[in-house]
Amino acid sequence: MVDDAVIASTCPLCAEALQFKFNSDEIPYFGEIMLVSATCACGFKYSDTITLNEREAARYEIEFGCDDFTTRVIRSTSGTIEIPEIGVKIEPGAASEAFISNVEGILIRVEDIIKMATKWSSTEPEKFKLGNRLLEKINMVKAGEEKMTMIIDDPFGNSAIISPKAYRRLLSEEETQELKTGTVTIDVS
Repeated sequence: MVDDAVIASTCPLCAEALQFKFNSDEIPYFGEIMLVSATCACGFKYSDTITLNEREAARYEIEFGCDDFTTRVIRSTSGTIEIPEIGVKIEPGAASEAFISNVEGILIRVEDIIKMATKWSSTEPEKFKLGNRLLEKINMVKAGEEKMTMIIDDPFGNSAIISPKAYRRLLSEEETQELKTGTVTIDVS
């Protein structure tokens, strides 16, 4: 890792002097990244990982069962993850973070969110039933009784599913235009 820059700023919480540190590094499957961090004595902390590469917009797709749980999943800040069988679509937002996980890790994240939403909707019978049906589908995949599909679409091509079973194709311009990027842009004109 190379120390690239330090920029003086002001803490948004206490208004004391603060330094933002920017470091670049090369990460397998992500390419060049910029790490941004700042810490203040008042307790304010900030960190972000920004992918600096842009590749061709791509879709990765895999049909998975419990035998595929260790399959590596790389999701950049611009990647959209979808599991159609349970109606899950995780789109990037302004605070979207990149991560490296595996199929099981993604499924556990989704399961935890469905459990929480189901618990919150315990007074709404239809939503409660739906949540329990989705959890049952996940349990069937975990037990090896069913399979699901995981899709990652990335307009900047920095996400991937690393497996010989995964199918990769380029996205059309129309498909790319429909995707959220999670990127915040500022128009200074």
